[in-house]
Amino acid sequence: MSLDSATLRTAIESISDLPTLPMVAAKIASMAGDPSTNAADIGRLIEQDQALTGKVLRLVNSAYYGFPRQIRSVQHAVVILGFQKVTSIVITASVFDIVTQSNSSDLDVRRLWQHSLGTAIASKVVAESLGAGHSATDAFIGGLLHDAGKTLLSHHQAAIYGPVIRGARDKGMLLVEAEKSALGLDHTEVGGWLVEKWRLPPIIVNMVRYHHMPARAGEARKMAAAVHLGDILARALGVGNGGDNRIPAIDPTIVGNYAVDANYLEKAIDKVIIDVGKANEFFALFAGRS
Repeated sequence: MSLDSATLRTAIESISDLPTLPMVAAKIASMAGDPSTNAADIGRLIEQDQALTGKVLRLVNSAYYGFPRQIRSVQHAVVILGFQKVTSIVITASVFDIVTQSNSSDLDVRRLWQHSLGTAIASKVVAESLGAGHSATDAFIGGLLHDAGKTLLSHHQAAIYGPVIRGARDKGMLLVEAEKSALGLDHTEVGGWLVEKWRLPPIIVNMVRYHHMPARAGEARKMAAAVHLGDILARALGVGNGGDNRIPAIDPTIVGNYAVDANYLEKAIDKVIIDVGKANEFFALFAGRS
């Protein structure tokens, strides 16, 4: 199948019912750079949405964060965890309904969401190990959203995208390779465009857009490398499914620039396994279990 990529790009960019971040998540994302923002402001904003408040408190009190005492208010959560971590929790809780929308039976969106959560956790681990710990929360969000383009293509271009997914599986190709071959563009471009439309910070946009080619991410290349490796580790550990049955090769520039060798990968995998185990509450919440 061969399509005019310019026509497809125009069709995607003219979608009238483009998914949007819920009001609270969008507002919090926009507050990220405002030094006058305080815990009370954020707490009051989140608490306007009762369902979101419940999810945030459930995740904050999960084993993943490991607090010995229960946190009973969002404002307290912001004080204890900090603005960035609470932002990542809000975005995690907010985008689930968006990401799981699909008109295609060829993409298992629940397993894709599990893969996205696994990649988020792994990306945070890698960011910390690469000396980008101060931005590890950004890496979590970048990993969470790295495959957003797949869900947009699946939901709005199901008739076109379904055969691409099936073709990738039948031919043993990476989905990103099958997309490029069949469509002339891939989910990284579509996802980067979507996240940009959501007005998330440029570093998040670049992690999504360049997670398969981190060397092209400019100043965000270390963070894109974290998501690149996070994606590979999540796949290697079988956390969910990214839509194909392949594990990408590690970009050689990462091996050279960040000393990613067998010893590094072994330690990273051990840490990811531990953190994924602690994140059972994340997976359970979004699988609809009580």
